[in-house]
Amino acid sequence: MNKMKFDAANPATSHKCGKKPVEAFLFIDPLCMDCWSIEPLIMKLWLEYGNYFTIRHILTGKEEAAAISPAHKWNKPAHIRFVWENTSSLHGLSCDGKLNKRHSSSSPYMTSIAIKAAELQGRRAGMKFLRTLQESVFLQREAHPNKELLLVCAEKSGIDMEEFKHDLCSMSATKAFQCDLKFTNEMYVTEIPSLIFFHSNSEQEGLKLSGMYPYDVYVQVLQELVHEDLIPEPLPSLEKFLQQYAFTFADEMAVIYNRSLSEAMREMRQLLLTGKAIQTISEKEVYWRYNVKEKDPA
Repeated sequence: MNKMKFDAANPATSHKCGKKPVEAFLFIDPLCMDCWSIEPLIMKLWLEYGNYFTIRHILTGKEEAAAISPAHKWNKPAHIRFVWENTSSLHGLSCDGKLNKRHSSSSPYMTSIAIKAAELQGRRAGMKFLRTLQESVFLQREAHPNKELLLVCAEKSGIDMEEFKHDLCSMSATKAFQCDLKFTNEMYVTEIPSLIFFHSNSEQEGLKLSGMYPYDVYVQVLQELVHEDLIPEPLPSLEKFLQQYAFTFADEMAVIYNRSLSEAMREMRQLLLTGKAIQTISEKEVYWRYNVKEKDPA
């Protein structure tokens, strides 16, 4: 067991929100299918218990997902692979921007830099860009994003294009990605996706989960850190969810709303009939976008 200290003054962990008792860090590779698969679980946790924690995505630079335990073991507490870890100093973290650029033209490197460039406009902007990018990669099967596709995703996500183009070539985005890589190493993250929870009280032990687990496990871990019964917020209507997250697909709806696939499809058809959603058919997926209607002419 490795011991680590959570340092709030560290550049990699400086986005604290004093009103929420827990901070979560989700370690991913944006082109990893398992890292995409965990998103509905994290979104559901955020929608129901976002009052208790903040979350930040950390880019690991790893291109292979964790080896997942057999599904039949997931619901047995003895097989849940989370470990309590004390915290050790991160004062030595240096983000000097001297990241090796031998692979600067490769898809994983360029994609990671683009995400950090979007995050320079704020965490919400970064999340919008990441979700739009994942739509292209996993729903439209653009397996190797190039610069042109990244620019299209930036425009679709609604972030400032001139600022994004500038930051895409800046040392600031490179430095931010380097911070993520160093933070990944300092936290001893060897599998993706991994999720680490810290209490805002840095003296309290943190909790790391490697791989993917049933939703109830994440709720259990959050409750362990909060030390009180968690009160879930009601889930938004499917229409409001679409407004917030731009698109959804059947598997995602089934996870978040605890529905069967047929029930999720039936609810989406109702939104289609009322003109509140638009169906998109890609090579292998059918998914739905929110129908942003133009204002009626005066």
